Amino acid sequence: MENGGGTRPRPRIESLSDLVFGLALSIGAFALVSNPPVTDHAYYTDIVTFSFNFFVLVSIWLRYTRIMSALPVETRRTMLLNSVLLFTVALEPFIYNILRSPNTANPVSPAVYEAASSSFGLDLGAMMLIMAVFTLALADEERRLVPASMLKQINAEAVTWGVASGVFLISALPVFGKIEVGGIPVSGLTVRSVMWFLAIMFSWVRSGIRETIDQG
Repeated sequence: MENGGGTRPRPRIESLSDLVFGLALSIGAFALVSNPPVTDHAYYTDIVTFSFNFFVLVSIWLRYTRIMSALPVETRRTMLLNSVLLFTVALEPFIYNILRSPNTANPVSPAVYEAASSSFGLDLGAMMLIMAVFTLALADEERRLVPASMLKQINAEAVTWGVASGVFLISALPVFGKIEVGGIPVSGLTVRSVMWFLAIMFSWVRSGIRETIDQG
């Protein structure tokens, strides 16, 4: 239903989503201020980690906002996925704060750190999987939510989200916390960080290719 000005009223779930995403980013930044790093190496590590965290959350939020401008949110399935998405976003700052604990004066135990490393992959993987489902919902030809000329591009975006989600979810497997290089154990976070970086780079490359094709 449209209001008198001809624009779609903003559903409450979208306003709540903006609030949750904003709080997740704010809490991550507050964690840096309230519990600063203890060495110069930890200082730079925190900046890199926060930048990665910030980029992923903002990318998901921007895409979510675009999708919800066209996708009806009143259906039970959409509401359920929205609720799960908000849960994962709200949980993310808690896991992030544990992952940066080795850089602070109060590090957690190795077991908790490994659990957080695995959980971070699950959490972000779940976010991306939900975004893939939302993107596919836009490409439903019967519902005609977007122009037919955009269906191919939207399906490609859904595949990109799905592949990235798969990498993050796979990274949560315990085996990645038990890898050795030359007989020297490598932390699970280090191995998983490489996987996450490759997944993000894949998304960037795919997006760049799509934009080039569309402009051509």
